Amino acid sequence: MSGPETRSAKESPLVKVAWGLIFFLAGVAIFGPWLSPYDPNLGDFQKLLLGPSGDHWLGTDNLGRDTLTRLVVGTRVAAIAGLEATAIAIAVGVPIGITVGYLGGMIDRLVMRVVDAVAAIPALVFAIAIIAAIGTGLIPAMLAVGLAFSASVARLARGLALTERERLYVDGARVVGVGRSGLLLRHILPNIGGPLVVIATTVFAHAIVIEASLSFLGLGVQIPDASWGSMLTNAQRVHREHPFQSVPPGAAIFITVLAINIVGDSLLRRRKGESFDHPAGHLEPVVAAPKDDRANDADARDAHATGASNRVLTVRSLSVTYPETTAVLSADFHVDEGEVVALVGESGSGKTSAVMAVAALLTPPADVRAAELSLDIVGGEISLLDMDRREQRRWRSHLGVVFQEPAASLNPLQTVGRQMANALKRVGYRSRREISARTIELLTAVGLPRPDEVARLRPDQISGGMAQRVVIAQALASEPRLLIADEPTTALDVTIQAEIITLLKQLGERRGLAVLLVTHDLGVAAELADRTLVMYQGRVVETAPMAGLVTAPQHPYASELLLSVPRNVGGIKIEPMIDRSAALAVPTVGCVYAPRCEHALPECREREPELRAVRSHGVACIRAEDLELPAITAGADGLEPGGSQ
Repeated sequence: MSGPETRSAKESPLVKVAWGLIFFLAGVAIFGPWLSPYDPNLGDFQKLLLGPSGDHWLGTDNLGRDTLTRLVVGTRVAAIAGLEATAIAIAVGVPIGITVGYLGGMIDRLVMRVVDAVAAIPALVFAIAIIAAIGTGLIPAMLAVGLAFSASVARLARGLALTERERLYVDGARVVGVGRSGLLLRHILPNIGGPLVVIATTVFAHAIVIEASLSFLGLGVQIPDASWGSMLTNAQRVHREHPFQSVPPGAAIFITVLAINIVGDSLLRRRKGESFDHPAGHLEPVVAAPKDDRANDADARDAHATGASNRVLTVRSLSVTYPETTAVLSADFHVDEGEVVALVGESGSGKTSAVMAVAALLTPPADVRAAELSLDIVGGEISLLDMDRREQRRWRSHLGVVFQEPAASLNPLQTVGRQMANALKRVGYRSRREISARTIELLTAVGLPRPDEVARLRPDQISGGMAQRVVIAQALASEPRLLIADEPTTALDVTIQAEIITLLKQLGERRGLAVLLVTHDLGVAAELADRTLVMYQGRVVETAPMAGLVTAPQHPYASELLLSVPRNVGGIKIEPMIDRSAALAVPTVGCVYAPRCEHALPECREREPELRAVRSHGVACIRAEDLELPAITAGADGLEPGGSQ
């Protein structure tokens, strides 16, 4: 038995008792006052301060009123107080927190300064201040308590939203066209529900204690009405002679608060350890040829087969900067219809920043600039440079994005079918029958077995390879002109990698998609890409057809990158490609690769080379014509060293 299961089993009796107490108290609060034979506010001066008896199970107070009846009425008061304060805290705090957490920027800073100021004031003090302004009573008191705790709820919700907005599934939802309100309500809010449930139970428990404190001070429930706090006030007056008077209300407060805290803790543990088991178990993928019956898909295949080529994406002088860092500098590239263009390079070379800029998924502090960033669509050409953040949804409607972590790219709390529906509604599907049929069609097209069953599952019920196929299906739902695949095979084992590579090749050929592929795996690039851009420190240092790059690299870095690929050939010693100490020293002038280049000359450190044509390649190296660089070739046993070109 696993650790969480063991803890759950050990805590189960205590949690059951706590739940039982809460249900019992809820029943008392609802029905108790109607069942009592005594009036909670009517005393009998002949029965002052009686001890427990058959007529008065908990005795009477200093005015001859039945203690049990007043305790029952106080239970209702405590329940109303807790519900009111918690509802106000959640209703005010959660929208503020998730909104500013998602938006960030100046709005976040200004709102959170106000929230921090409110949170710094103790809730009881804040409540007393508000009561002084609007008057005493249960409703004003709990309004004050709810507003006081809304600051703490807002801070928690903001922190959770800040974390959640960076999840890949949020970017995926943005790509398929989910609006800001949909992201907040259907994606972010459900996924931060666990901690919010816990803080709600905490607020409820605190509200009960604060209500009792305010009533004890005469600021909450007013005389002669009963509450646990006012009962403690009466008990204090006769405490020396009759100490038992303080036991019933004190025990009620202690037991109720303890039970609520235990339940809150159990809810958090249950959410952390929950698993959505399914009778079918975890499905495993099978290799199936994509199915595509659409007429426009057939047209795309015919155009691709006849060699027709249309420019889909054009990027000129793209730069992406972060505070104190330049991720991409003056990158130029394009992708044609039916073409796969791969961006390759080591980690940190700027590949992902470049494609995320194309997908309009970078947010501040990232700064994206370009001379041209345009997409050819039916009806004309659109430019990302002319769009504000609201209009960027139109740009993304023509893109499909496949992220490198398939499990993280899907909302863990929504079924596959629900997430496919989000994408399909954006392109005009409305009826449940149409959405269901199209979902099955797309899931079948990406080779998933039993697509109707997969549609009913959540992401944690399917394997990583299946999750990646679902992400690809979701990306295809909007019939995109351009498919961006960011390390689509990195998180998968080698067998599933091969299946995903085959699937992407088939989809590209059948649908005539323009594909922009990011990978550090040159084997994947060799399998998929028609053309390759080699990036280093944010610069494109070489661009060429994939076959030409493999057999005849023109830039020293491209050659070193190729020779670093592991090959199943005996007797080959692979030298480490990355000299970390040199890689940290990025020059401000000259060629950025010069500190690591064994072919560098003094002039290489004086001016930065421009990308120019050399032997049908684009190369950013002033010595490209003079160098004879080693390459690799395909031998009988796989990739092996080739001669110098």
